[in-house]
Amino acid sequence: MSVDASALEEARARLRDGASTRIAVIGASDDPEKYGNIIVLDLKRRGYQVLPVNLKGGTIAGLPAYRSIAEVPKPVHIVDVVTPPAVTREILAEVAAAGLPLVWLQDGSFDDSVLERAGAAPFKTVAHACIMVVARSVANEVRSTG
Repeated sequence: MSVDASALEEARARLRDGASTRIAVIGASDDPEKYGNIIVLDLKRRGYQVLPVNLKGGTIAGLPAYRSIAEVPKPVHIVDVVTPPAVTREILAEVAAAGLPLVWLQDGSFDDSVLERAGAAPFKTVAHACIMVVARSVANEVRSTG
C-alpha cells in the first residue's frame, strides 16, 4: 500500500488510543540488551497491549510470547518489527496473509528490498521512525491537551 507520512499519522492515531491499542512486536526478546526487549518493556510501561512474537515462544517481560504472527489473537493494530532484513522479508508476507493493517519497521529491520516489498504490500508501513520515540511524543501531546 504505502511507506509514507500517512502511515505514520495513522500509527500516531492508534498510539493515541492508549490501552486499547494492540501492538505485536516481532523479534521480541528476553535479552535486556536487545531492542526486542527494550521496545516490549517501553510499550508495556506506556499501557499498550503488547503481544510479543518470538519463535521460541515462552514469556517475555511477563507476557506470553507467540511463535508467529498467525498465533497472535486478533485484532492487532500495529505490527512492530525488530528483525534483520532477511527475516523481515518473510514477516511481510505473513502480515499480509493475516490481513493486518499497519507494519512499523524499526531501524535495522529493513533495507531497500524490504521497503520495496512493503510498498507493494496491502498494509501501510512506517519506516525511519522509532516507535518508542513516537509513543513518547504522543504521550506528551495527550498530557498537554489532557
